[in-house]
Amino acid sequence: MSDIAVKKFNSILPSERRNSCIKKGTMKVMLDPPNDENLHTIQSVSRSNGSIASKVSCGGLSGHFEAPADPIAQEIEYIPSEDLTPIGDVEKSLLTLLHRLDSKEWLTVLEALNHVRQLSIFNASEMVDILNAVVSLVIKAMKNPRSALCKTAIMTSADLLKAYSDQLLETFDPLLLQLLLKASQDKKFVCEEAERALFGMTTWITPNPLLQKLEPYVTHRNPRVRAKAAICVSKSVSRESMELKIMGWNL
Repeated sequence: MSDIAVKKFNSILPSERRNSCIKKGTMKVMLDPPNDENLHTIQSVSRSNGSIASKVSCGGLSGHFEAPADPIAQEIEYIPSEDLTPIGDVEKSLLTLLHRLDSKEWLTVLEALNHVRQLSIFNASEMVDILNAVVSLVIKAMKNPRSALCKTAIMTSADLLKAYSDQLLETFDPLLLQLLLKASQDKKFVCEEAERALFGMTTWITPNPLLQKLEPYVTHRNPRVRAKAAICVSKSVSRESMELKIMGWNL
């Protein structure tokens, strides 16, 4: 019986044997040496936990294995604005702030973002001279694929919006777009943080100029962006109506 099986296997075309796979643990191992046509190796770094995952596809099937987690991976603590404390050496922090925000080391950027939050709450006037550059680098961090960095950047944008309000209108468009995009994505904890920043924005920025900034996004091609923009418009209009009533206007 075994002789018949061996003969049958030997009669299989080499191309068919090449695509045959056997499972070994969580990897799929090829019987024949790999070639460009039937083996593609994709390596991806899971930056949320520091682990490296390698995926191997074989004859249309795939498997994967994970290397041990990177020992330098750290848990990120998201500090609410009300729990932040003043920076000890404000002058030193300001001198290196832009350089740290533009660092290639994500933990350095993360620390700098929290310093921006502290400065905007306790030393807002001292950061005015570099405010535009700070906002640009915060937007850059919001675009980072690392969720922890993205969420912290969103929290930073909320503190900036609250501290500087209409002062940000000059460089507001790219910030608003990123908040709307992040509030429209599927990653829940990033989405929720962006929503909080947007809804807070409607109470911190004067309604009329804010409505002008929101207008283009009400017709945005992404339906989720349109929906978030419409909610912001509604909240801003409600605020303006309330302010007019306080001033004695009958609507």
